[in-house]
Formats: sequence, structure tokens, C-alpha cells
Amino acid sequence: MLSNLNIQSKTLKILSLILTITGIIFILASKHIGSIAIRLSMILLLIFCIINFKITYKYLSMKEKITHLTAATAAVIGIYKPELTILILGIFLLYLSLPAYIKSIKNKDYSDILTLIISGTGILFAVLCILNSKAALQTIIIIIGIALTILGCISLYQVLTSDKSNISDYNTEDNNFTIEDNKSS
Repeated sequence: MLSNLNIQSKTLKILSLILTITGIIFILASKHIGSIAIRLSMILLLIFCIINFKITYKYLSMKEKITHLTAATAAVIGIYKPELTILILGIFLLYLSLPAYIKSIKNKDYSDILTLIISGTGILFAVLCILNSKAALQTIIIIIGIALTILGCISLYQVLTSDKSNISDYNTEDNNFTIEDNKSS
């Protein structure tokens, strides 16, 4: 994976270890990382809304002003209680996935299995987000942690087992450049 990047082997080992350790931290501290990440993103959203509202106030319509106020209110609620963000995400996900699933079943169109699987999974995850938003947030962080750990371990394995010929170590002896004078006099 990472060995195709023309990077020295020491750097690849360090990147692989960082990915693995980050994944393990995500798995072990999933309860805290999710809340911190949502709070940070809500703080950024609030700052963005305030700055954007302040700069463009004269040019905004009433509908746009209400949208900015709604986004700022949602950001404040998300800072106070991050689980409500996952609850809102679950409602939105249910709103997106349920109509497609019902339409496929109503029309008895089972030809697109992938859409049915994705919609069904979306509905199940939306119900989890709505019923137990704290567990859903931890589940998302754990899944990200597992993915990072697997990516880091596979990359580390590839770096440790690859030949020295595949990884380009920078040597000044191998990279000699010559300057030729092509003037015809």
C-alpha cells in the first residue's frame, strides 16, 4: 500500500506504526474521542456560522438568516450534548434510506441487491442512532479504529517483507547528475 509511494523505508515504518497506534487509541478510547471530535467540529461550525453571518448579513435573505441561526443553534446543542448530533444524523439517515427501501419492496424490484443491502444497513444503523446514540457514536469510532489498525499493520508488514529494490533509499552516489553543454560552436 504505502510502499508504492517513493518514500524511504524508515518513514514508511514510522507511518505504519503511527496508523496502528492511532487505530488502537481509537478503539480503546472510543467513548471520549467521539465526543471530543463532535465538540470540535461543532465549535468550528459555530465559528464559521458567526463569521459568515457577520460578513454577509447585508446580503442574506430572511431564509438564509434563519438557516444560519438554525446551524448555529445546532452547533451550540452539539457542543453541549454531542449525542444529539448522532440522533439528528440517525433521523436524517432514516429519511434518506427508508423511501428507497420501501419503493424497491413495493415495486417488487429486487434486481438491485446492492441498493437493498445499503438501504437496509442504513435503516438499521439509523434505528441504532435514534435509539442509542451514544453506542452508535462509539461504534463509529471503533470501526474507524479497526480500519486504521488493519491499514497500519498491513502497511508495516509490507514494509518489513519487501525487497530493498522496491523501496528507493536516497543515496547521493546513485543520483549523480551531469550537465552537458549542447552548444555547437
